[in-house]
Amino acid sequence: MTSHVGDNPEDCQLMLFCDASFAGDLKDSKSTSGAIICLVGPKTFCPITWLCKKQGAIAHSSTESEVIALDAGLRMEGLPALDLWELVCEVFVRTPDGSSMKREAVQDGPHHLPKEAAENTSYDTLAMVDYVPPNLPAINPLNPAKLMILEDNEAVIKMCAKMRSPTMRHVARVHRVNLDSLFETVATQPNIKMRYISTQQQLADIFTKGSFTASTWKTLCGLLQISDSYPATKESKDLQARKVKPSPAALPGKQ
Repeated sequence: MTSHVGDNPEDCQLMLFCDASFAGDLKDSKSTSGAIICLVGPKTFCPITWLCKKQGAIAHSSTESEVIALDAGLRMEGLPALDLWELVCEVFVRTPDGSSMKREAVQDGPHHLPKEAAENTSYDTLAMVDYVPPNLPAINPLNPAKLMILEDNEAVIKMCAKMRSPTMRHVARVHRVNLDSLFETVATQPNIKMRYISTQQQLADIFTKGSFTASTWKTLCGLLQISDSYPATKESKDLQARKVKPSPAALPGKQ
């Protein structure tokens, strides 16, 4: 597997490919979740981490297995990788005025009211007792860190856009997955987007099935940049062309 990195952090984004099989296990008919995160830019393609996990319950449709795979991929790999990439952008990316993008923890609340407002009445003082300020930094709209979810199931994209799915009401009890949390994260987070990708371009497909045809396997390996040798670049080809080839008489065994 080869990786190419040739862009600045602000020109790259994380891409989360999510896919799932449907009743792929021959013994218990359970599905398999697959996901892979890649750093992608105009001159960058770098696979970072992947996920291949058997689902805990039987899915009754491919849409059900796909949404379970999306929840697992986003929760276990996507959100932690996005948090790390936001920190990378804060350190290496500068705003147009040259200042840093480092975020500060949210400090607004009763404990941080102005002194004159905090000393109004004893009732206001007692109202501050149970308040605990959050220690997470606020979302910086200038931070270029983005996470793009690539899904090949249109029904999953529609239910995430509508933030509801009446046909998946059983998932919370059967799979122990809170779909409301997934829908809210995808629909409300400004730095998380979702788009459709064809099945032929779905990189996570390689983690969900047990067997492939030769052509499908070669296609997936090509998409993941997996090959027997490092691909030749223009510089390596020019260097090879400039090399002087020995004459046949200089080779051993040649007269």
